[in-house]
Amino acid sequence: PALAQDAACNPVPCQHSSRWAHRARGEAMPNYSGGFHYDPKAGYLCTCLRYRHTVIEHVFGRVTFWIFVVMHLLVKAAYVQGYLTTGKVNQSGDLEIKPMLYVNWSEMGIVSAITTFFEVFYTNECFKRYTHLYDTTRDILGVSYEYVMEMRLVLGPDNHNYVRLAARYLMAAVMLFFYEMDDEATDTEWAQLLRVGLIKPREQDVLMHLARAERTMILVEWSGAVICLGHEKAVKNNKCPPNLRKSLLDKLWKFRHLQQVVKDVEGLPVPFQYFHLLKMMIVVNVALWAYNFGCSNSILYTVIFFFTSAIFMGMMELASDLSDPFGDDEVDFPVGSWLTAWMTMMMTLMETKFPGGEDNWEALLASETGIDRNLIGIDIFTDCGFADSPSRKNNRALRALSSDEEIALKLDDGAWGSSSDEDSESRTRR
Repeated sequence: PALAQDAACNPVPCQHSSRWAHRARGEAMPNYSGGFHYDPKAGYLCTCLRYRHTVIEHVFGRVTFWIFVVMHLLVKAAYVQGYLTTGKVNQSGDLEIKPMLYVNWSEMGIVSAITTFFEVFYTNECFKRYTHLYDTTRDILGVSYEYVMEMRLVLGPDNHNYVRLAARYLMAAVMLFFYEMDDEATDTEWAQLLRVGLIKPREQDVLMHLARAERTMILVEWSGAVICLGHEKAVKNNKCPPNLRKSLLDKLWKFRHLQQVVKDVEGLPVPFQYFHLLKMMIVVNVALWAYNFGCSNSILYTVIFFFTSAIFMGMMELASDLSDPFGDDEVDFPVGSWLTAWMTMMMTLMETKFPGGEDNWEALLASETGIDRNLIGIDIFTDCGFADSPSRKNNRALRALSSDEEIALKLDDGAWGSSSDEDSESRTRR
């Protein structure tokens, strides 16, 4: 209980901690999965004109982008002044003016098409890696929920301290795993684990003498050792089935496997050689655009070059952000917020009392009755906003019929009707 109170009052420090101010106000926990929450039904112009929370911020912060813009403007000025033009009489006898360093647009299209293909492929690979890491990371937290629930159900209330100790070791393994994602855990992070109570000073001394990759493995092993002892005691005293230990250990092995998957995927990015070639292709392509768009008297080509270059370089910026989601970029995973919600849920699963557990559910079992299937005919999702919900007018009509007397009348078999030919809309009106 003290651990649960401390976890709620002192959440894990994180980049997105301000998003959890609702907890102090007693509001519902949001379904936050990282990144900027947007309205998919927003208008085209409203979305296009947004600057904050977009990749354009990163592009405009790159010196390279502005170098290309200045290069384009210099080419434009030189062309307008006549320094880059040359005259040539064509077959019809007319004077044809072309840039001195002429580049055919059809040949430019081949270079742009190849670069676009390589960039789209790279972005797609980064996004697949991003979603794979997301699913695996969330599964790590989900398996720990299942582990705690099964421990509590299998070992029973008499062995609850075994559940607490095994869960504490598992929670410490999760925290250390994320703390040491990129480097060694800092002194502040170790102090946080000690203050919250996830590890004890003696345990820290043992872990500090181990390699970084060994610490989470040892904590998982400690958790398994504790749960084996608790299960052995439950088999002896509470007649717990002996084969349930395998199910508990399987969840630990799955937990370890998921952590290994995250480490392996993080350690295998797209090869640098591909990344280097792609960057080179983008630089060459944008430089050719800066020159070719500049060799024109029309100011519209400058506008086109500005936005196409921003989009082209922005795609690369987005792919680079997706390639490493454990950081502080806009699209990175809000691991701090996840761990705060996860720790609160773990405490809830461990310490919440069953409402009927005092007498082994005897009182609730004695008073339990079946649910009347006729109540299914009343649409209980009147205010949920689903596509097939009744209209507001029908909602008011249903609420007007919600008194006990009217329900008793309407649920009569003859009055409600049981014809299979009657559609749901007619049933709702009746």
